[in-house]
Amino acid sequence: MALLIVLLALGLVQIWGSGGPLHRDAWFGHWQALVFRQPSLRARAGIGFGILVLAPVVAVAIVLALAESLLGWLGVILISVPALLYSFGRGNFNDTLANYLRAWYQGDLEAAKAAAAPLMTSEDACAAGQAPDAQTLHRVVFRAAVYRAFERLFAVLFWFLLLGVPGALLYRMSQMALEAFARAPQNPVEGDLLAQDRALAARWLWLIEWLPVRALGFTLAIVGNFAGCYRVWRERLTCRETTTPDVLEHYMEGALGGIDSSECSAGVAVDEGQRLCGAEVEAMQALLSRALLMWITLMALYVLFW
Repeated sequence: MALLIVLLALGLVQIWGSGGPLHRDAWFGHWQALVFRQPSLRARAGIGFGILVLAPVVAVAIVLALAESLLGWLGVILISVPALLYSFGRGNFNDTLANYLRAWYQGDLEAAKAAAAPLMTSEDACAAGQAPDAQTLHRVVFRAAVYRAFERLFAVLFWFLLLGVPGALLYRMSQMALEAFARAPQNPVEGDLLAQDRALAARWLWLIEWLPVRALGFTLAIVGNFAGCYRVWRERLTCRETTTPDVLEHYMEGALGGIDSSECSAGVAVDEGQRLCGAEVEAMQALLSRALLMWITLMALYVLFW
């Protein structure tokens, strides 16, 4: 059943380019305002965050249980596929990277920054805006793109396979809560509590990304340069300090190994530095595709033999 749900969801992503038709997040802003409007929930840090994230997960779990009891496997599919699609990351990853590479090959750094904006967090955008040269900008975008690919798909699939739809939704709600806290205006009265909630949300997200990021790292070692990636994977296996984007960047660099500019698909008019950076992004996309194919293959083998 899990394999069928994943294949249906990924098939719809291929048709739409993302889960866009289901990605309507305005309700979350209203839900956040309702939760933090309660004085009792604003009084202590962490309580509001817990309700903000867990209440939608519990609600979907109840609906899923009711659908299964009423309609059986059909009810499970009817609820699970839309819920999994909603849990996937926002935006069209491949189109965004294609737009970035197009501007990059043309040497238009401002257009490249604008094209890569959907991939970047506020910290990444700040770093990109202060990038003194093209190479620095490329490193910022590369790091942001690797993490965006992870959070929009691989982390969601990992928790779906482990905990079902509630697990996938728990991860997406955690992401959305952290982004909401980051966008929240500073209030002198509630500033300390907001900062504590933001810190708690960031730490919680790091915790629930710890396992899937290492699962993806080992997958990258298998489908990429095993020696280079496995060495980095082993070094970072028990690390409790490095951020998820930094760990992923190291994994991806190890898995890519030595990239040659001849692997770039751009024309000969592009200079050597641009070709090398472009080849790195294109190789990253290919490696992620192989990693996803490996996960689906392992799921299929599990269904067949267990």
